[in-house]
Amino acid sequence: MRRTVVPGVLSFSDSAPIAIFVQMCYNSDMEKIKKIRDLFLLFIIFAVCGWIYEVLLTAAAYGYYQNRGFLFGPWLPIYGFGGLLLYLVFGKAAVKQGSPLRRLLIAAEVFAGICLISAAFELAASYLLDALGIGFTSLWDYFAETPNFEGRISLVSSLRFGVIGIVALYIVIPLWKRLVKLGEKPLNAVSAVLAVLFAADLICRIPFGSNAGF
Repeated sequence: MRRTVVPGVLSFSDSAPIAIFVQMCYNSDMEKIKKIRDLFLLFIIFAVCGWIYEVLLTAAAYGYYQNRGFLFGPWLPIYGFGGLLLYLVFGKAAVKQGSPLRRLLIAAEVFAGICLISAAFELAASYLLDALGIGFTSLWDYFAETPNFEGRISLVSSLRFGVIGIVALYIVIPLWKRLVKLGEKPLNAVSAVLAVLFAADLICRIPFGSNAGF
């Protein structure tokens, strides 16, 4: 039986490759969106953990509560970005297999790398804050720790961040990987709510100007 071809009209067999191509593009876009969503959740997790760490550290050192950072909510974006950098740079190294001695050596190398990168990241962030007119000393300083560089970074803080980074790589990130395997609907709902709250916090920072008293 001959197939009748109507000029300007695609038959089912002609359009099938196009439909497959469109579906492939759609699936690819959805995977990218999911990846962005998952990284955003990791950003928030690190930002919240960083806020908790800073609040507890301040309470232990000075005996009072202080809402750390420049936002109103319980998150510190610098820890969020630092955590993402940590994951992108050391994420694969942390899951390498081998003998116990090899894994220990890898962990030691990762620890040293985290110390160096955290120092460089914090130093760059301090200069950026100064350039924006915020001033890094309004958020942190290490003048009381020896040795330090202009109060922006210190050896003790870098070693401390190294320990925190190891905990993040070997405990927090594996938990995050389990979290993103939950159902799509709850993950999408939680991500959307967090994105709205975080964006609102950033916007509110402009008219109010300070989180003092919160």
